[in-house]
Amino acid sequence: MKILTRSLLSAAVSTVVAFSASSAASADEASPFFSDSSISGSVNFFLRDRDRAGTDANGKDTSKTSNLDHGSAFANLSFQSGYINNFVGLDAMVYATYDMWQDASADHEMNFWNIDNPYDKKPEDDKCTNIWTDCNANGVSLGTAALKFQLGESSTAKLGYFQPSVPSTLGVNWSFAPGTYRGGEIGTSISGLSLGLVVADQYKAPWYKDDYEFRTTLNKDAGEVYSTGARYTLENGLAIDVGYGALTDGDRKNAHIKLKGESAGGLNWSPQLYVTRDDEQYDSTAFQLALLTSMSSGQYSYRAEATYTSAESKVKGVSENFTYRLTKQFGGSNGAYDIWWNNRSDFNHDEELAFFLSASRDFSDIDAPGFSAGISGAYGFGSKATGYDDLKEYAYSLFANYSIQNGALKGATIGLHFTQYFNDTDAPAWNGYTNLFQDETDFKLILSMPFSIKE
Repeated sequence: MKILTRSLLSAAVSTVVAFSASSAASADEASPFFSDSSISGSVNFFLRDRDRAGTDANGKDTSKTSNLDHGSAFANLSFQSGYINNFVGLDAMVYATYDMWQDASADHEMNFWNIDNPYDKKPEDDKCTNIWTDCNANGVSLGTAALKFQLGESSTAKLGYFQPSVPSTLGVNWSFAPGTYRGGEIGTSISGLSLGLVVADQYKAPWYKDDYEFRTTLNKDAGEVYSTGARYTLENGLAIDVGYGALTDGDRKNAHIKLKGESAGGLNWSPQLYVTRDDEQYDSTAFQLALLTSMSSGQYSYRAEATYTSAESKVKGVSENFTYRLTKQFGGSNGAYDIWWNNRSDFNHDEELAFFLSASRDFSDIDAPGFSAGISGAYGFGSKATGYDDLKEYAYSLFANYSIQNGALKGATIGLHFTQYFNDTDAPAWNGYTNLFQDETDFKLILSMPFSIKE
């Protein structure tokens, strides 16, 4: 697959060169590559202070200590070309990160974690004495470098280092940059129906400089990932999204079904089913049911969501957690997963029932354009692990955002987000419950400044 990918990429690059050369005598043919292109980017600052409690021998919480404490700078530059002869173009993006300070855990995801990959976690150089505390690296990495193709009126394709954009079960991890697959995709749209196929042989989360292979739950070579998907929108606006994905040399598979619609009163609703099959991790097929709703009324916006998870562990007495991606290892890949509560926990343990509520207000009607603020909360219960209290976890968050309206920084945004998370079990972090940690307080400050060089 690696040889095939490189061969196809080389052939595609040759195609671009050939088209450019053949059009040299006619500027009108070649000019759309540059005249229809755009160059943009952003400069961002991310400050975070997260404290986490531990547990003593009796299962009681200890005082909180610093878990994350860093200030990170990020910049990216993106080029999106037009199409040569309405056929082939190029998308490219590079990004750089820098830690202004880092005084706690090294794996904070907003700079490069200076290890080889998320599976082996071997330091990249001898300056890293402990991968969990001092193993950061400033630097530059490639986020996108993909040839793009227009195949007639309704079909497209990509080849290279890219982010999936056609229907599939594949998604990417995010920092200020997206994760990157190496491979290709093809998609087509016909009368409200969109179809997609994605194939990739490597991936990298944005906090790694280099891409790496896919591995199974038991850390064996998983070959490539492939995924197909379809979306269909009816005339009444009701949309259905289905997808299926798998590994070529591994057991793991995933699939989803999502319905999305809007009621006459403006209520957006979406029942969803996510499924993961992995005989190396789960004792039976794992799934998560979700209901997502949202609506706006005047200056106010509301969300109400709920999930139920079934993720039976291979290990007796352990409460496993559900992950919607084609690798168990976090950072090894990601899935097309719509649920994001931003209340620290994933609320995704076996037999856990969880609820989420959020309300926010836009203050533009009282002479504060660009300013909004809100509150959210989540609560989960129902999971059990042998030897520990039954799971009960909950959190609340306060958040505010301001978009600068005038001056040199017009368009820049400032965001504040504070979360207090509570775990009422007596289980130590990651024990009994595989995706559970102790009480936390978490503060984030984000300044994002987008810019455009050419539109």
